[in-house]
Amino acid sequence: MSSNSFSNQLDLAKDFFRTGDMDRAEYHTRSLLEREENEEGYFYLGLIQNSQGKWEDALTSYYKAVTLNHEYGNPCNEIGVLLLRMGKDKEAVYWLKKSVRCTVNDAPHISFFNLATLYKLWNRPERSLQYLHKAMEIKKDFPEASKMWEELKTDPNHSANSN
Repeated sequence: MSSNSFSNQLDLAKDFFRTGDMDRAEYHTRSLLEREENEEGYFYLGLIQNSQGKWEDALTSYYKAVTLNHEYGNPCNEIGVLLLRMGKDKEAVYWLKKSVRCTVNDAPHISFFNLATLYKLWNRPERSLQYLHKAMEIKKDFPEASKMWEELKTDPNHSANSN
C-alpha cells in the first residue's frame, strides 16, 4: 500500500472516530492494518476499542503500536491511563514515564498531566506539582492543569506532605 493510500485511509478512519462512528472507524482501521501493520493504525484501533469499553483489546493494540515503534509516546500514555483505571498504578507510572521520554509524542503535556494526577492520588503533592509545572511549560493554556495546580497549592495538607 502506498504511503499516500495508507494515510488517506487512516485519515478517513480518524474522521469517523471523531464523529463517533466507531463501526466505520474500526472497519477502515482494521482494513488498512490487514494490508500494512503500522503503529499509528494500531494506536487508533486502541482508541476505538477503548471508547467501546474494550480495555483488554485496547491494551493489546497499544502494545502492538509500541512494539512497532518504541519511541511512539501516544500509545504509552494510553496504556498508562488504562492501567491506572484498572487499578494497576505501579505499571501505569512506568508507561506514563516512558511516554514523556519518547521522541514521538503528539501531546507530552497530557502525559505529564496524567503523571501529576497519579501522584496526586498517591498523596504526593510535591511530585504532582513538578509534573504539572512541566505540563504547563509545554502548553501554556492548559485549564485542567492550572485547576489542579491551584487545588494542590491551596490544600492545607500540602505543606505537611512536602517535607
